[in-house]
Amino acid sequence: MSVVTLQNVREIITASRGLQAPSACHEVKHLEHVRGLSGGSGVPSTERHALRSPAPAGMGTSRRPVALRWTAISPNSGCCRAQVWFVPPPPLVVVAAAAAEPCAQGQACTSRRGSVQRTDPGRSTSFNNLAGAVQTRFEQTGRMEDLEESIALHRDALELRPHEHPDRSSSFNNLANAVQTRFKQTGRMEDLEESIVLHRDALRLHPPGHPDRSVSLSNLGEAMQTRFRQTGRMEDLEESIVLHHDALERHPPGHPLRSSSINNLAVAVRTRFKQTGQMEDIEESIVLHRDALRLLPPGHPDRSEFLSNLGRAMRTRFAKTGRMDDLEESLHYYEEGADHVFSNTLMRLSVAVRWAALARSQRHVSTVKAYRLALSLLESWLVKSPTVQMQHKILSGKNGYQTLASDAASYAIEIGDVAQAVEMLEQGRALIWSQLRGFRTPIEQLREVNKGLADRFLTTSRELESLATSSESKPTTAIAQDSATGVSQKLVDEMYSRKRRLASELEAIVAEIRTTSGFGDFLRARRFSVLQEAAVEGPVIIISHSKYRSDALIVLHDRPPVSVELDSDFDHNGPSLVKDLKAALQELKKDPSVSMVIEGVLSSLWDQVVFRVVDKLDELGIEKQTRIWWCPTSVLSALPFHAAGPIRIVEGRRMHLLDDYISSYTPTLTALINARPKPEITRHNIGRPQLLVVALPDDTIPLAEKEYRAIRKDRNFVECLICEQATREAVIDKFRDHDWVHFAFHGHLNSDEPFLHAFQLFGEDRLTLLDIIRSNLPNAELAFLSACHSAEQTIGRAREEVLHLAAAVQFCGFRSVIGTMWALDDDDGPFVARRFYKRMFAEEDSPELGSKRSAKALRETIQRLRKRPGMTVERWVNFIHIGA
Repeated sequence: MSVVTLQNVREIITASRGLQAPSACHEVKHLEHVRGLSGGSGVPSTERHALRSPAPAGMGTSRRPVALRWTAISPNSGCCRAQVWFVPPPPLVVVAAAAAEPCAQGQACTSRRGSVQRTDPGRSTSFNNLAGAVQTRFEQTGRMEDLEESIALHRDALELRPHEHPDRSSSFNNLANAVQTRFKQTGRMEDLEESIVLHRDALRLHPPGHPDRSVSLSNLGEAMQTRFRQTGRMEDLEESIVLHHDALERHPPGHPLRSSSINNLAVAVRTRFKQTGQMEDIEESIVLHRDALRLLPPGHPDRSEFLSNLGRAMRTRFAKTGRMDDLEESLHYYEEGADHVFSNTLMRLSVAVRWAALARSQRHVSTVKAYRLALSLLESWLVKSPTVQMQHKILSGKNGYQTLASDAASYAIEIGDVAQAVEMLEQGRALIWSQLRGFRTPIEQLREVNKGLADRFLTTSRELESLATSSESKPTTAIAQDSATGVSQKLVDEMYSRKRRLASELEAIVAEIRTTSGFGDFLRARRFSVLQEAAVEGPVIIISHSKYRSDALIVLHDRPPVSVELDSDFDHNGPSLVKDLKAALQELKKDPSVSMVIEGVLSSLWDQVVFRVVDKLDELGIEKQTRIWWCPTSVLSALPFHAAGPIRIVEGRRMHLLDDYISSYTPTLTALINARPKPEITRHNIGRPQLLVVALPDDTIPLAEKEYRAIRKDRNFVECLICEQATREAVIDKFRDHDWVHFAFHGHLNSDEPFLHAFQLFGEDRLTLLDIIRSNLPNAELAFLSACHSAEQTIGRAREEVLHLAAAVQFCGFRSVIGTMWALDDDDGPFVARRFYKRMFAEEDSPELGSKRSAKALRETIQRLRKRPGMTVERWVNFIHIGA
């Protein structure tokens, strides 16, 4: 059997829209997934019916097609109709359509997108089929545009099916399911209420004895239970149980939907137990869950979900009775469900997270194993999306997985395994950067052993990177705008298909590389012994933040990592500091006095975090005036740890952390390791740096001209792109020819689409974060981004991804990057640039690369900036150094 792919779904959509080859009566081949019967053929039904199984709280609901028929309408005048019957559980299979049959009217038919004419009697069927295909695509991609289109199409189909129409009940059912799916995405109660009304309408059209009555009973039962979870009305729950009982009575032993009906009833009864505490309910639920599981063969794709449900029931009884065998059995079912390779990766991930939470609550020996598997599954789930924008959308979802790495690390700290905590944070954070970085893995050593294998790895990796950063998917709105033609979505579907093929090829190549002597750990998650290389020039301080605890983890090059526990309430105080800082910055132009709020944030950072770290550094023998790196996690990446204080007052002047240490930032330990040049690379053997300055002086930043002139003065190795010279193409081209770059123009944030963060170039041109990522500059040294917001972390849901312009510049090859955490004062750009480059060029004969000297030069420059008359705290704190 073949597993369904998104390409299969696209073929159905294309056929349903009437976009097949222009033959009058052609054979349409449809590929779609079915949960097939074990040796059975199923019972045909007129339309697409969905039997839903209530999912665990916080999860989506599994849809189980009872029977499905897709009817594709040819756009030609001797219109043809192809029919496909689909049947329920167990395994996923691919089914081919029957040969096309002539349409009774023999006239042109078009879909809602222009392929069915109004007079065609099969128009409602075409709408229904296209709606089902588009909703299936939504389930695979998560694109809300598809769900909205599906709902609109189902409404059109229902409108064309009057009371006497034999398929009217199916339209009610399909529209109800689609609207209920939207409720689960948006939480809008009006959608849930509408779905209940529609399910009742469908049930009325399925009187006792009707073959589809059980479907309506189950769907209405699930909708009533969903409303109960929202409102707590017990009458809704009781009605749900009655409805599921009635549905089960219509699914006798041997019926293909019996396992689903048993599972649905078991979930509803267990829910009632949580409300009433009646032991007979939880006992009945456990018996039912066991019965449902027994009906699924080991390779069934729903087995992970059913194992999870039984595990939850056992956990519920354990919470009531305290029986340890119930706990062990619950953990066993969770582990089996998370390990079930034939089930959906997302379902397995949710089960693994549930397993980790229960195991942690009992300090069970399997906790670390559960967290490790969950992190691995999160990576696997993410890389199935072909582009970085789609991956970001996954990580931005309301699924709670954004905190998985920090939660896992906090447990490792609890049990005293700080090294493993560091490994977990590295594995589960900045996943998008990690995947892209894997495509650029240096393989010089492999080429010496097996040149052909190395070249195959490079070729496939570059194709995958090109796909991941493809402009075909950007911006997202472009896809929606062109959805009427289906062209843009076709490109997206093709990218999914290509991604699967390339990913499979790369997986096979990597497996082959790992069999080569000396390459057994190629591209595996890095061990701490490798990660601690990041601290070779100074300690790296990871600020780990989770709901369980907060810690500062000090990574040292020559000894085990050290954990410094922070205040127990910092899990709340940390995000509050971020909110206070963001609010103050927004009000700054209106009310300069809010600078005091920013000073308060710096003071709180010192009191709650940094002074503890400094005390530990002293204890470890780390001298003052040396370099340290900060690696904050979660929302804390928006906080200026480098400027915490005041730490003391000297001669009436407040001293901050930057007076004692040279601070830099790094998104991850791996990013810092990659930013470091090889020991043999020095200024003497690569020559004088070539500096590119790009500036756009205008009315809004008039001092940009002063800034670039100060940098260029009497220096023949400085090239400038000014005003109309600063086009997107010119900047990207010149990037490749220069070791150092300096940008002096506006930066723009896009909180909804961070890959559209951009630098404003000449005219309407913009250099986006995605443009920068596509560049590959392995020999670049230093980038100074003298622009607003260039290192600002927008506080969205994907908090661990560190998606800002400075991080992208570092990723593309620059070893050190100077950026700004918020809006830049126009007066400060020229001053900082002049002083910074004066300091850098004064040491031009130093054998050290400029990237290594830049952190110290910036620190000295900011100390001078701070002494200027009228200086305010938000101005000098703004500049940060990232990288080596």
